[in-house]
Amino acid sequence: MNSVSPNRPPAAFVLALVLLVICFEQDVAALTNAGSSRSASAADSSRASEIPVFTPRLGKQVRPPRAFTAFYELAHPRVGLALSGGGSRCLVHIGVLQALEENHIQIDLIVGTSMGSILGGLYAAGYSARQLRDVALQLDWDTLMQDEPSRRDLLLSQKQDRDRTYLQLRLRGWQPVLPRALTAGQKLQSVLTELTLKANYWASSSYDNLRIPFRAMATDVYSGKEIVIDRGDLAEAMCASAAIPFLLSPVPRQDLLLVDGGLLNNIPVDVVRRMGMEIVIAVDATSNLRAKDNLTAPWEFADQVTTIMQQEHNLAQARAADVLISFKNDPRHSLDFTNPDSLIQAGYEQTLAQMDRIRKLCANAQQEANDSSDALYTVHHVDLPGNGAAESRLILQAGSNGVARMLSAAQIQAEVDDLYAGGDYREVRAVLQRDTLRFEAQKNPIIRSVQFTGNTVYSAALLFDCLQTRLGRALNHKRGQQDLTNVVEKYRQDGYALAEIRSVSFEEATGALTIEVDEGRIVDLVIEGLHRTQEFVVLREFSLEAGEIFNSNIAREGVDRLHNTGIFEKASYSLLRLPSGGALVKIKVEEKPSTIVRLGGFHESERGSRVFTEIGTENLLGGGNKLFVHGNLGERDQVARLSWRADRIARTYLTLSTSLYHERRNNVTYVPGRAMPLGEYADRRAGMRATLGQQVSRWGGLAVEFRTEEVRLRSISGSGYPVGTSRFNSIAVRSILDTRDRFLFTRTGRFLNVSYEYFKPYHGTSASFSKFQAQVESFDSIGPHTLHYRLTGGTAEENTPFYEQFKLGGPHEIYGLRDQEFVGRHLVLGSIEYRYQLRKRPWLDTYISLRYDWGGVWVDRRDTSYRKIRNGAGLGLALDTPLGPFGVAFGLFEGRQKRVYVQLGHAF
Repeated sequence: MNSVSPNRPPAAFVLALVLLVICFEQDVAALTNAGSSRSASAADSSRASEIPVFTPRLGKQVRPPRAFTAFYELAHPRVGLALSGGGSRCLVHIGVLQALEENHIQIDLIVGTSMGSILGGLYAAGYSARQLRDVALQLDWDTLMQDEPSRRDLLLSQKQDRDRTYLQLRLRGWQPVLPRALTAGQKLQSVLTELTLKANYWASSSYDNLRIPFRAMATDVYSGKEIVIDRGDLAEAMCASAAIPFLLSPVPRQDLLLVDGGLLNNIPVDVVRRMGMEIVIAVDATSNLRAKDNLTAPWEFADQVTTIMQQEHNLAQARAADVLISFKNDPRHSLDFTNPDSLIQAGYEQTLAQMDRIRKLCANAQQEANDSSDALYTVHHVDLPGNGAAESRLILQAGSNGVARMLSAAQIQAEVDDLYAGGDYREVRAVLQRDTLRFEAQKNPIIRSVQFTGNTVYSAALLFDCLQTRLGRALNHKRGQQDLTNVVEKYRQDGYALAEIRSVSFEEATGALTIEVDEGRIVDLVIEGLHRTQEFVVLREFSLEAGEIFNSNIAREGVDRLHNTGIFEKASYSLLRLPSGGALVKIKVEEKPSTIVRLGGFHESERGSRVFTEIGTENLLGGGNKLFVHGNLGERDQVARLSWRADRIARTYLTLSTSLYHERRNNVTYVPGRAMPLGEYADRRAGMRATLGQQVSRWGGLAVEFRTEEVRLRSISGSGYPVGTSRFNSIAVRSILDTRDRFLFTRTGRFLNVSYEYFKPYHGTSASFSKFQAQVESFDSIGPHTLHYRLTGGTAEENTPFYEQFKLGGPHEIYGLRDQEFVGRHLVLGSIEYRYQLRKRPWLDTYISLRYDWGGVWVDRRDTSYRKIRNGAGLGLALDTPLGPFGVAFGLFEGRQKRVYVQLGHAF
């Protein structure tokens, strides 16, 4: 009989107890792994419903045509930037953006004020921080507020107008019109338009469609309210936000008149916060109060008053930011653009100093969005889908396969995110099952062919070369985005600013990728702002037409030409992309009052003082033609003239002008080379001129001039001249090349003037005659040093009368001579001048010059001889003042004849 010992339980009972313990232990391990951050291994979990699965944290979807196929960006904390105003000090924003860019801090919104809106808007539109730095270093900031066009960009007739500067007053209904500010902002708008159109992202319907959503702060003068600009022409919005009172004219926009946004909100933290940003980084580049010696100009006083009024509000806004990057310790004022690189570097360093705080804020926000980020798991094995980058990191952290290591949920989640962000996979997930972490990924399909449609400017082969993607390789989302950007950039580089990717389609079955390009063909042109001027005046300067592919280089030249006419205070354009394809070009102009009164004065020691007045219109009947009455009264010169001129006839570059005139000039005759007066006579002329010319680009012109004139020479005293009355008709042919950068104190350029004139006296009273003259000048500069060379020659027939002979003398021809001291039918003149700029200051540049002259005038060709060449030399000091040049010079002719010359004002 068998018996069971009381000390030993039955075998069946023991086996059941062991199985129960094992099952209980497995259940406890699974529950602990799912709910505790410090529990046992996930490998002991056996319930499928409790297996941890990690998928990418997805954010917004990116769809074609911004990508080859639709995919999601990773979710991240929403970070917004508030960029303050502050003029030149705002260049620190570039350094801030560079530091954030290098540390992979993704920005979801930029709100900028004044200069902050310019830099922030360009960054939002697609510029990188490095590209912005290049722009900042290349721009001539000192001339950005100077709207006066470069002399080299003017037609020849326009150059001749500009070369006699004067006091000018515009009238509207015979009431004087004063400018709203120092400058209308034409050059600033032109530069910003060019920069925004070169950016990779273009959006007028909404700034949310830029690479980074953007807002510009402005102030409405009419209502006194803060305006947040979120759509429309980006360059115009930037100009409005930066329109500093007294310095830049207000910007009209719909029913608003906008000026500097800094008047009400210079650090727009509250606007960033209202738009749902979790983290707000504020950059404070606002100006400190100016010192006493920096309060002279009206806009400097306005800036000081504005700064005082903003201080309390700026402080409150700065405190409301999560991160404040401040540059209050920098002493430079808002218009000091010297050494911009130091400001950029300061912004970079200050941001790096705050980077730990920024990263911590982003990590905390990310952790709040991830409920299981503090869980820990014990992992023995990691299976990856052949992703080397991910493998190297996780294998190091998990150890060799088979050796247990602890991995946090945050580490695994980051690996899943990185694997998806690489762009090679359409789906990624990580599954933690028992002791193995297995990554599962579905690869993107392979691209086998690429076809471009809609392209006419570039061939498909040339566009294919822009792609990093190669046939036979799997589609990559990141590479695809960059490829599409590269195609657009190719068009942008050559000025095709409206070109965009219209659509992208991909057939997975065949691997065929089709990219449709919209090259930006102009559907129509609309002109805004015309009240008096006729449309053809605008359209002939803005040479793009409907049906053409828009090119920003041609459009910029057209806008510059419009402004150069002098009819418009400001000229610009904006673009509206149409849903059906193509674009509408809107040309915007602000007309100047066309009635003008001009006053001027001039004094020189040789001919005394004279003044002039001129009244007329620059825009006769809205056709862009000029009609003026001119009166000139002086000690020895009196002129009355009625003139009309068309710089362009219809759409051609033909020019036509006519004038009726009456002149009287009292001239003195001398014993040549001795400055001893012989006599004085009055030279009276009355007649009419008509000139038909052809403008040759912007550097010269050809012209034929018809003249009919009566000349009366009357004796005042002494001798050395004939008397009598002559009447004649003449025809002249002239060719002029003029590339000088400026008329007075020229630094670079060339000037050439060649003319031939044939005279036919009335009724055969005397024989016909002709004369020929040529002049060439060259200017070259290195730094403050300028060399000027000149050579002039002329010859006339032997029967050329006294009143049409060449006259030589005075400080502009040969130093040491009196005005018109030599008279004759044959002329040669040469000179070489060295000029040095002693001081460069606004409205008071100072120059010193040394010049050597040689030449001669002969009545009879048989008398011409190099042995009779005379020479002179002189030393001059000149100041470029608001009233015109003021100069004093000492001249010495032939080593014995001395002369001191004084001049003030612009000659006319």
